[in-house]
Amino acid sequence: MLVSVVIPAYNAEKWVAETIESVRAQTYKDVEVIVVNDGSVDKTAEVAAEALKGSAFPFRLFEQTNSGAASARNKGWRAARGDFVQFLDADDLLEPRKIELQLSNAEQVKTADVIYSDWQKLIWDRGVWKTSDPRSPEIRDDGLADILSDRNFLQLSSLLFRTNTLQKAGGFDSTHEPIEDVGLCVKIAITGGKFVKAPSDGPMSCYRDLPRSFSKVNHTRFIESCIKNAKLAERYIRDNQIDDPRVVQAIVDVYFTGARFFAGLDWRRFEELVADIESLSPNFVPRAPAQLASLSRVFGYRNAERIAVLYRKGKGFGTNLLHPAAN
Repeated sequence: MLVSVVIPAYNAEKWVAETIESVRAQTYKDVEVIVVNDGSVDKTAEVAAEALKGSAFPFRLFEQTNSGAASARNKGWRAARGDFVQFLDADDLLEPRKIELQLSNAEQVKTADVIYSDWQKLIWDRGVWKTSDPRSPEIRDDGLADILSDRNFLQLSSLLFRTNTLQKAGGFDSTHEPIEDVGLCVKIAITGGKFVKAPSDGPMSCYRDLPRSFSKVNHTRFIESCIKNAKLAERYIRDNQIDDPRVVQAIVDVYFTGARFFAGLDWRRFEELVADIESLSPNFVPRAPAQLASLSRVFGYRNAERIAVLYRKGKGFGTNLLHPAAN
């Protein structure tokens, strides 16, 4: 069973050779590698070509003008010949047993659209890569709520996609970066795709948490992309008249995170998100933080958040409302 490893690469000359080496080290050998150089202006293409030279597996190196990771991944998987696709960003790593482990259960492989395992971050700290605690997502049969939850975040390299599942879902939305990987998983879930976990004794992939990651560079766009995923899920449950409290809560949680981000920053956007929340949960009270929840029960969430913003800005009446003992 051939697995196509698709590596989108943009200005990744520092990392791409090590990433490719983690593919060469796989105990599962029936693989092909497709590197898509996304208009890099450094030596990414040359480094990747050198790292691939002499490989026992077939490989191809594509070039495109800079169009983003989603576009590069789409170019890669659409050229893939494998039954499954392993996406691997050019600075991430696979554990040697990753692909073999995920394909080892024949019955599981027959029914799975997406196979996933535990993963972890590598964090750059004063010149040294340090490992974070492993992340262990659990996606239940009705997986949409779990996919939207940060607690169950499916980091892209931890997944193995059936190729015809990608075809059915249409691949990545190239207008939806970042978090387009979560958007893809949402699309697969709402078309009935099955997510199956391959248990392991540790993380099977590593995500390098670099300072240039999109969530750090452009946090507003990151939040808006999360909201877009939730909107996709909301349209699905409304169109299909699905009343699933877990999914509704997961969508509301995303909107609430967005509302908190925009409160005090963009009140118009804040009001739009509050309206989205109230359309799904008319008497919404946040579960945390505790003080905001208490204020929401008295004043309603909209007003409670405004008070919280004033408090954070150090305004006197906000401080007194949140801390009566200060009077």
